[in-house]
Amino acid sequence: MSKRTVLSTIIGVSIVLPCTTAFADVVLEPNVIKGQARFSNTNPSVVALLQQLGMTSAQVSAGSSSPGGYSSNTNALLGTPLSRSFELSAESGAGGPGGVTYSLGASGNLYAAAGYSASGVYWFQPTTGVVLQPLAQQPGGTTADIADCIGLVRVRWGLDPQCDTPFTIGSGSIQTSYSYSSFQSTAEHYILQLGGTSETRNLSITTGNDPTQNTITFQIPLDLHPACDEVQDICIDMSQLIDGGGALGSLTGPFDVLGEVEQDKTLIHAYSGPANNQRYGNFTPPEMPLASPGTWWTLPNMVPGSYQAYGRGLVRTGRLATELTTTRLGSGTPGGSVDVLAGVSSDLQKNIGGQLRYPFVMKPARFHGKILLVDPYVVANGAYSSLSALRFSADAPWLSQYPWGTTLRARDVDTFSGQSITSFEGQFDPMTGALASGYEQLVVNAYDIPTLWNQSGLTLDFFAPSQQREGNLTIQRDNTNHLLSPGDAVAIDHAYCFNEVELPYSIASGLLFDPYAMVNGSFNGTDWQGTATSYTVQGTFQGWPKTVGNASQNGSVVLALPQGSYTIQPGSSVQSASGAVSNATFASTELKLGCGQRVTVSPGLSVSAELPLCAASATPDIVGAVASSGVPVDRIWYTVNGGPDIDICASNCGADPQFSAPVSLAACGNTIQVFASAGGQTTSVTTQTTWEDPNDGVDCEGSCEPPPSSGETCATVDVKPLACEGGGGGYSLTLEIKNELDEPITYVLLPDPHVYPNVVTLADPLQPGASTKVTVTVSGVNPGAGVCLNLGMSNPSQNECCSKEVCFEVPACCFSVEGQKTSCIQGAPGGTFEASFNFENRTLDTIEHVFLFPPSGVTVSPQYVDVPATPPGGLAHVGGLSFTGATPGEELCLTVGIHDEEMNECCADEVCFKVPQPCKKEFPGELPSPKKELAAAESCSVSAAGGERGSVVGLLLGLAALGGLARRRRA
Repeated sequence: MSKRTVLSTIIGVSIVLPCTTAFADVVLEPNVIKGQARFSNTNPSVVALLQQLGMTSAQVSAGSSSPGGYSSNTNALLGTPLSRSFELSAESGAGGPGGVTYSLGASGNLYAAAGYSASGVYWFQPTTGVVLQPLAQQPGGTTADIADCIGLVRVRWGLDPQCDTPFTIGSGSIQTSYSYSSFQSTAEHYILQLGGTSETRNLSITTGNDPTQNTITFQIPLDLHPACDEVQDICIDMSQLIDGGGALGSLTGPFDVLGEVEQDKTLIHAYSGPANNQRYGNFTPPEMPLASPGTWWTLPNMVPGSYQAYGRGLVRTGRLATELTTTRLGSGTPGGSVDVLAGVSSDLQKNIGGQLRYPFVMKPARFHGKILLVDPYVVANGAYSSLSALRFSADAPWLSQYPWGTTLRARDVDTFSGQSITSFEGQFDPMTGALASGYEQLVVNAYDIPTLWNQSGLTLDFFAPSQQREGNLTIQRDNTNHLLSPGDAVAIDHAYCFNEVELPYSIASGLLFDPYAMVNGSFNGTDWQGTATSYTVQGTFQGWPKTVGNASQNGSVVLALPQGSYTIQPGSSVQSASGAVSNATFASTELKLGCGQRVTVSPGLSVSAELPLCAASATPDIVGAVASSGVPVDRIWYTVNGGPDIDICASNCGADPQFSAPVSLAACGNTIQVFASAGGQTTSVTTQTTWEDPNDGVDCEGSCEPPPSSGETCATVDVKPLACEGGGGGYSLTLEIKNELDEPITYVLLPDPHVYPNVVTLADPLQPGASTKVTVTVSGVNPGAGVCLNLGMSNPSQNECCSKEVCFEVPACCFSVEGQKTSCIQGAPGGTFEASFNFENRTLDTIEHVFLFPPSGVTVSPQYVDVPATPPGGLAHVGGLSFTGATPGEELCLTVGIHDEEMNECCADEVCFKVPQPCKKEFPGELPSPKKELAAAESCSVSAAGGERGSVVGLLLGLAALGGLARRRRA
């Protein structure tokens, strides 16, 4: 029997006839809230300054309080620096004729017209109690303004106590309860503060121009207390600080993942030093062995004191590439403190368990296991499966050297810094309905100290625009924390049976585009293979139409979900009749899924049904339930192979009923579609089963055997492509080949005109189970191109041969990230924090624009950063980022897109932060005092006394992300 027909026998042969039943959509019932987000200042001097410092745009958001659970947001692009007009579409019908009550928040983007390089955001105080009724009761919507009177704080730097001699600093940033700002190359800066408030906040400033060599950061407490419509003036004397404030030290040492070959570059990052000083470097060669001190990494010119540190490197290539981040070093961690001494170069060597060790010479441990992703529906029906849309970063056209997209991730739970990201080989085969593969995920511990690790999940990235499939899903199967010592191995298999859910959308007024659906779910029970298992699932899927130019009254989202129970939260971008665009969420839906099913969902109504894939008799019971949100169900019925309707319950079926009914099956394959109707809506689920009667003499195609494992292979080939450097020819490509045949291999054949030689004769025949390396030259291929070929292998007589497809790339990389920095905000709630990072431009273009796309539910400001022209290989800083809506302790990943000057060339990659815990509450008169922190700067003139400390509610009402990315959480 051919292995390619195994799953087809689970389904059998069946024909699905068109169904004329009408299905209700997710119906959006928006109305509009109009108004202005504005500064109410009237003082001519303050108004004149706000013409330069004020808003170039604003984001306005609405969150419902009665009934709860509805949100919307929009960009306010029209207006002046003091006022931005908005029109916000939001759900109005969920509360009946009385409408929905909202709280409005706004954040304004600042400083675009300032006379120096700066960016920032001001958070307005919320406007509450805004009632939005349906169109029938409120035809023109409602009007509400969001207005604050602000004060300004002018900060100057000089070489004397009066700042008569100005001093230009390299960069700086400050976050208050009301605003955030970052600035570069200036001798003065203005801070926007809610007038009449008073608080103390740390101003962070940096001297120097190279964070890998000479930057020094200072934190200076500022007493902020401007009155409404007044300017407070502060002078900071830099005369004692411009040389770094004293003698400096350095760190150095080796980096080597034992048994592996490091690729590209190795990052060493020391951070959270005195006054949040840091130093990092990307080092080549990436492998710096203990025996070669001349290759060791060095972090120079560091402020003395205690730091935290980690290393990051890349091993292996292609889909097997693994990005490794070590466990964190620092006070309170198993590896202990990282101390920089004045005038001394420290190598961090320590006695660990009676043995002298360096932190970054490490023998890896590993997770490993099988990958089995099945969708049996496609075998009998020839339907498309979203498993065919899985995106792997190593594949064309992305050809990334670093793993992203479909990946496995692991995180250490002792220091919350160690991480491993890898992927796996293989493709979904529609003929068998399965992707069968395996993986090996390395992890490394600083000083080789045993550490607890958790495999945080399998992330599936779906991307096939031509099939209207886009989204990602993270499945966590094993939530156990495993203590891993060097060389340890933990097996975790990932096996899931997938279903597809279609979520239709329609809109009562206006147009919709970019619909999305956020999903959370779990499974705990016996899976389709009869194995007891449990896992959790979360993700986000995008739908069509995609853009405002294609906005329509109808749309849809298709979700690929494994067996389990789910809550689906739909949302969409909405264009009102005037053309204003908002983003809104709508009523959620509960759903239960089996294996290989196709489901169409109506809002608040879903049906689930279960049958074994291989029936034990010709009349098995179909068992299921209808989730109707408490609404009485009118009717439940089913069809078999497109035949007549057969009632399970003809009328008055009750609210949220369960059901069980016998089904008469035909020989071999059967397609059963179960329907339920309630409140004028209809939903369905399609499932399949095979009945092979042992007494009828009919031999159904194939059998009900489980899907095959990864099966026999010709050879295992580890492709080691060129790193992101070099030109258009003369590249060296190394292939590590392991013979999986039962005969020796003598010849390696590479049929491609870009590869030389095309025939490699091995000096010694490669015996079964043995490995060897083959190196060839690749020429005539431009950076960014990918090459795939069938690598041929044959025995000495050339009468036995086999082939293995291999792909390699001449990389056109996007960027590498270094120097990520996060910090909590004093007085702010958990999940509100500031962050920054640096990136190295690894494209062939000069980069000038950076856009940030956070996951759903999280706000980042600014979302756009105009970086200085950054040529290929150049380093750019993205700072002054303010996040709200995150969860402390989680890993938060956002997509960062970089563009050239004309916005014609672009690429994107993922940047991840660990969300800090909330700051320890400060008490009146208590100020932090790191070694480089100065006394509160003197106010040259004092405005009116401030009032109560400002609220941070505005942070909580920041702009919600416009659908898109799955949120990565690490408890």
